[in-house]
Amino acid sequence: MIKLTRHLLGGAACLAAVSSASAADLPVSKSAPVEYVRVCSAHGEGFFYVPGTDSCIKIGGRLRTDFAYTQPKGSTVTETDGNGNVTAAWRDGRYRDATGMRAQARLEVDVRTPTDYGTLRAFLRYEIEKNTGIFSDDESGALVDSAYIQWAGVTAGRLQSFFDFYASDLNFGNGLQGTFGSDTINNLLAYTATFGAGFSATISLEDRGTRNVGEDWYDVAGQRLPDVVANLHVEQDWGSAQLSGALRQLNSGALYGPFAQRVDTTYGWAVQGGVKFSLPTLAEGDVLWLQAAYADGALTYIGAGDIETGDFLSIAADGAIVNGDIKTTRGWNATASFLHYWTPSVRQSLWGSYTDVSYDNAVKADYAALRNFDVWTVGSNLIWSPVSSFDIGVEVLYSKAERKSFAGEIIDSRQKSEDQVQARLRLQREF
Repeated sequence: MIKLTRHLLGGAACLAAVSSASAADLPVSKSAPVEYVRVCSAHGEGFFYVPGTDSCIKIGGRLRTDFAYTQPKGSTVTETDGNGNVTAAWRDGRYRDATGMRAQARLEVDVRTPTDYGTLRAFLRYEIEKNTGIFSDDESGALVDSAYIQWAGVTAGRLQSFFDFYASDLNFGNGLQGTFGSDTINNLLAYTATFGAGFSATISLEDRGTRNVGEDWYDVAGQRLPDVVANLHVEQDWGSAQLSGALRQLNSGALYGPFAQRVDTTYGWAVQGGVKFSLPTLAEGDVLWLQAAYADGALTYIGAGDIETGDFLSIAADGAIVNGDIKTTRGWNATASFLHYWTPSVRQSLWGSYTDVSYDNAVKADYAALRNFDVWTVGSNLIWSPVSSFDIGVEVLYSKAERKSFAGEIIDSRQKSEDQVQARLRLQREF
């Protein structure tokens, strides 16, 4: 028994030694390290590192629903006797929408990567919306609202025009037309130089076609030059300010008159100055916007467009052809807007805007439809944010437009002026 025990113990020891040696020769595999999402604070809140890269990404968006009412303005209906004399006249607004709804979804992706020449940024904003009723004239469906690349001072793609400043920042609606100055998303190529202390300057080449107003009146030809836009901008603790300018080409391909004169080219231009004051002494978040612009042959830069409601029609056109020449149209706009926080969750905006458009006398003499007009708008909205990034707001605005007579002519009282009241309820959730 003693000998047998010794042999068994010896064998077990040998097996253990062999097993240890074999195990030491086997390759050891380790689990790949888990790379968790890390917060990227270099570019503000909401950014995180793309795993395995030094790029930071932010994904966000919003959902918005609008419910609006506008008093219907029907066309005038007349009754006549057997001799063609008008015996009765009234407005019939039964076939015009008075209410409307809008549902809009927005997705934003912002990717930023550090480089030796500064941050490389790619930004995309995609929107899908469905409009009904009074909103049906707006674009429905899916569209790329913004898509651009920024690097080393260069901006290329589709985004807010570098001419714009206030750009309807506080108001929901625009009344009878876009009367709050320039607010245009455009395709462009720009360069921005920064000088420190919040100062910068930008030169931008922007798509001309987006800015054309009243193309038929001067038979716009193909685009030869883009609009040239420049601005000087400052951003500091007290707020911000901007001086903008634009130069645009108006060219026509029309043949007019018995001698078939070919219309050549003229140029339009616009200037704008604006300031935004931060007013924390009143309440945290309070701001005051003041802005004014003047344009000659470039009416979108003052936010001017056609106004048509009921019997009333005021036509906006950058210019019109007279004796083979394009006569440009002049106009100006002034806007003021104030935002006040009554409480951290309740805020209110109050704003007003005035736009005036004037045609060349030769144009008014040749075209009865082209008459000077002005339009002014006032309004206010009240917004409650019961939780962060969720707004419930109501807005009411009033607009009035008026056409001006020329050379003693009498404009029908039904067509001389028109006013409009709009009311809107908005629910919006940002994420």
